[in-house]
Amino acid sequence: MNHTHFEILKKLVSCESITPNDGNSIDYIADLLNSIGFCCQKLQYGDVTNLYAKIGDSSRNICFAGHVDVVPPHGNWATNPFELCENEGMLYGRGTNDMKGPLSSALFAIYDFVTNNHFDFSISVLLTSDEEVMTSDGMLSAVNFLQNQNEKITCCILCESCSPESAGEHIKTGCRGSMNIDLTSKGKQLHVVNSKDCGNHIHEFVACLAKLQAIDFDHGNEHFSPSNLEITSIDTANPTRNLIPAESCAKLNIRFNNEWSTNTMQQFIKQQLPNNIDVAFQTFGEAFVGASERLISFCSESIKQITKKKPTFGTSGGNSDALSIKKITDVVEIGSKLSGAHIANECISKKDLTKLYVIYLNIIKNFASF
Repeated sequence: MNHTHFEILKKLVSCESITPNDGNSIDYIADLLNSIGFCCQKLQYGDVTNLYAKIGDSSRNICFAGHVDVVPPHGNWATNPFELCENEGMLYGRGTNDMKGPLSSALFAIYDFVTNNHFDFSISVLLTSDEEVMTSDGMLSAVNFLQNQNEKITCCILCESCSPESAGEHIKTGCRGSMNIDLTSKGKQLHVVNSKDCGNHIHEFVACLAKLQAIDFDHGNEHFSPSNLEITSIDTANPTRNLIPAESCAKLNIRFNNEWSTNTMQQFIKQQLPNNIDVAFQTFGEAFVGASERLISFCSESIKQITKKKPTFGTSGGNSDALSIKKITDVVEIGSKLSGAHIANECISKKDLTKLYVIYLNIIKNFASF
């Protein structure tokens, strides 16, 4: 097989790896890496398949990480979502953007480098099949395994869809905290004609939601944009027009920066609520900056050597496996355009795929002097 980034992507897209199923993509990648001398450890936890592959025995270890799972191909697709199709320089298929495209570029960069160079450092690959749902059986368990094995990783490049503009020309240096907020307003079940005398708790609930949405939580800082709350659902589950139900519910999500912790944000939200509103929280992680200035500078220079311009930096976007990886090493995200993730007719340009391959290859080459 011709192991180019295009051929690797074609094979990965054909693997129907709807989260948390890996669709045999982990075996394919393990075979590819094993063919050039990598030692591959398949880590199975529950329904989730993870992989840690490494070549070299040096403690200086550059790791490329990512996920093989994809979200289901909802929506109207013009092509088979699990068959790579090309049209006018664009490559279509589920996962081409998030993140089988960037991953194929990284795998080919590794394949190219290892087969054509002598090197005195280690290269590793860390993959999971459940990033889209992020259970404890995925990257978190894989990272715990590496910790228990006392495995050392110098730095990690997460090949995630994270770029606001052009692929490969943005470095995501951290992540905002993420918290779901479930609110339940409790009042009296009434006939609507009695609302003037007995009150309508839904009116007060809506006013409370508007108050929450209008809060300026902070002004951001050098690493993070201001914290942002969004209302995603308001529901009374009431089909009856002349009845005021006893309960109404709302779902919210807030992405918060490191001006807040999970605890301080929860306490602040509670203080904004009247006594008749119950609240439940689900937290996915604290805000963090996952990379040292040294790693950011190293990656910035490596990208600039290819693109001839300095990359942008930021911490916006969604959660990723960097939440777990940061426990053991410095991690940055460099990959495709964020706007292309999870959409119908998902695609990546051949130009961007090749650019990512060249950037990843240059990062590996430069690691000798890191």
